[in-house]
Amino acid sequence: MKIDRNDLRVTVLAVIYFLAVYGGTWLSFKDIQSTAILPASGIGLAMMFLYGRKIWPAIAAGSFAAHAWCFYLLQGTLSWSQAFTSILLALGSTAEIILGYRLLIEFFKKENLFERAGDTFKFMGIALITALAGATYHILVMGITENLQSSILVTWLLWVIADMVGILLFTPFILSWFRRFVFQWNRSLAMEVTVFALCLISVLILTSIPYFSPIIGKSFPYLVIPFFLWLAFRFNLQLSISGILLVSLLAVLFTLEGRGPFVMDSSHHSLLMLQIFIGVFCISTIVLTTTVQERQEAQKSVEQFNEKLEATVAERTKELHEEIRFRKTAEEKTRSTNKQLRKTNQELDSFVYSVSHDLRAPISSVLGLLNLAKTEKDKKMVQKYLDMMSKSVTQQDLFIKDILNLSRNSRLELNKNEISFKEIISDIFEQLRYIDHQEVNKVINIEQQKPFYSDESRLKVVFNNLISNAIRYHNGKPPKVNVEIQVKPKYAYITIKDNGIGISKDHINNVFRMFYRATDTNHGSGLGLYIVKETIEKLNGSIKLKSEQGNGTIVQLQIPSL
Repeated sequence: MKIDRNDLRVTVLAVIYFLAVYGGTWLSFKDIQSTAILPASGIGLAMMFLYGRKIWPAIAAGSFAAHAWCFYLLQGTLSWSQAFTSILLALGSTAEIILGYRLLIEFFKKENLFERAGDTFKFMGIALITALAGATYHILVMGITENLQSSILVTWLLWVIADMVGILLFTPFILSWFRRFVFQWNRSLAMEVTVFALCLISVLILTSIPYFSPIIGKSFPYLVIPFFLWLAFRFNLQLSISGILLVSLLAVLFTLEGRGPFVMDSSHHSLLMLQIFIGVFCISTIVLTTTVQERQEAQKSVEQFNEKLEATVAERTKELHEEIRFRKTAEEKTRSTNKQLRKTNQELDSFVYSVSHDLRAPISSVLGLLNLAKTEKDKKMVQKYLDMMSKSVTQQDLFIKDILNLSRNSRLELNKNEISFKEIISDIFEQLRYIDHQEVNKVINIEQQKPFYSDESRLKVVFNNLISNAIRYHNGKPPKVNVEIQVKPKYAYITIKDNGIGISKDHINNVFRMFYRATDTNHGSGLGLYIVKETIEKLNGSIKLKSEQGNGTIVQLQIPSL
């Protein structure tokens, strides 16, 4: 026959319940056959709450064995009637425990028992109902079987209180110790324990003095109040209920020996006073302990809520700052766009006016020269008119090229190419070698060790405008153009210097404006330097111009590698 784990558990619990029932006899007043506490009721209810209703055979077997053993000890033998009485008492004890268990699981869950102060009163009500049912049944059985030797009413009352006190003491004690034990020792608590130990020693010393001994004995119920309060406020339920249990057992033992404040003129009165003391202080301490724990949990919840609230506020504040930053960025972008639109509109107005004027002027000149050439018979004059027409057409072609360069720069995205400054500069000078039929004295110094990336077509527009200006606007001497380029890992530093007519201080701050002409002696479109500046900005670079009238011009460029 194989014994499974549940059988072993039932056997062990039956032994425990047997010891609980039999141990209750040690706490009884022999002369009135009543006990101060019935530990079996509380222990049995705790066992069934932990392991379920399936352990009822352990309750029944342990109860029957304990009652039969008590009958045997009293009379030295066990009769059939006593055995039958033991069976009836065992059935009553089992039914009482099952009733209490059903009430507990109806109103409580295993994880939240004794967590709220209000639940303690529910538990007290369950203990009262269970004790009333159990005591009534047991008294009826004892009366019917003629085993009752005292007054039925008094015995029933004392049994109810003893049963209830047993549940109030032992059920919370066992169930609390089956939870996870949490205890934090600190310096403050160590000091409190030391003070309490000193006070306890002082009380014990005073009890040895005849003068103080009777006073301290009578004031015992009041002296333990600070002890209970200290347990409730400073410890968890495990330690609090353990302290109550210890004090209760000591009070019972001292009263049985005829010592202490609960000794009255009769055993009934002594027992009743003792039970009232134990029940009241047990309930008070459990309620106070759970209230403190509930308040601590509430405070912890409030702190966690505050932390969560602070985190939420911080998050919302961050989001608000992000929203404000986004709106500021959007406002700045809108402001910049509006500014750019105003600039574009102004430039468009100026552009339309200037383009219409500059495009019509060469055409009007050509038409006038054609009319003169038709009536002119002198071939030299006709040739002169043709040269003048060629010059006007060339000027118009350059103007159209400037417009096309300006349009491409504003419309097209950057096109990344590997740049060879040497090739670009050589091509530009080759294209401009016959401009104004001038021989150009050029000095080129290029330092390029590493690859450089930029928009080649835009760079050609920039160099073409700057170098052509340096050649065109000479001061009567052969034009001299000095080009220096230093290519660094991130930037190219470019300097173009000429010996031309220069720019006066009155005009130097306006030369980058659209259609602005610094002098009336040339026939330029006024777009060259404007296109250079717009193109350099498109390349995320910068341009600086230094000039003095009659002493040439220096243009400095800084262009990043793309």
